[in-house]
Amino acid sequence: MTVHSGHEQTIWEGESRNVTARATGGRFTLHYRLTTHYLYFETGGIGLTKQEQVPLISVQDVDVSQTLLQKRQRIGNVLVHIVRANGQRETAVLDSILEPSQVRDLINHTVHQVRIAAHQRQIDEARDLGTHRYEHTGQIPQTLGGHPQLAAAAGQLQPGPPVQQPNSLQATPAVQATTPEQVMALLRQLGELRDAGVVSPEEFEAKKKDLLDRL
Repeated sequence: MTVHSGHEQTIWEGESRNVTARATGGRFTLHYRLTTHYLYFETGGIGLTKQEQVPLISVQDVDVSQTLLQKRQRIGNVLVHIVRANGQRETAVLDSILEPSQVRDLINHTVHQVRIAAHQRQIDEARDLGTHRYEHTGQIPQTLGGHPQLAAAAGQLQPGPPVQQPNSLQATPAVQATTPEQVMALLRQLGELRDAGVVSPEEFEAKKKDLLDRL
């Protein structure tokens, strides 16, 4: 079963076994349903049905509350702690349902799967947008809706400026010496460039010979 896929599927259904439901012979019941998208709360009475739904992505935690009598009857209350999109916090109660610990674990597991699926969608959207922008502008955006993007995740690398290799001949001092002092100074500069790896030994010897020929 694909959690939080396009097609909503029912995972679990249950009804309250509280005093009201037993006293009315089931004519007034609380029905609950867990799907791959929502947790539904349905109140059913004579001629009246009310349904509420909670997106699973809004569920923060799930607890169980039981009295001693409920434990003997294998029923209990499942407390679903919710944070709405506007930041409002509330707790919804699945009242007096059978095997509450199993239901709690099932809801927690489904919520966890929904969060994983939502996170993966964000990564996929970021990668798709990064690829689209790279194809049109040659640039990978750094963020998307507050989520950092990695160029590697998009399978693209942002092109950098071409690297210009230094021309060692251009780095050598101009040969314009006219006096022995100037020739010696240029020879020292050439020696430093050779030691630094800017000028090759062959180039050094050629320039040295040219300078010495001017003496």
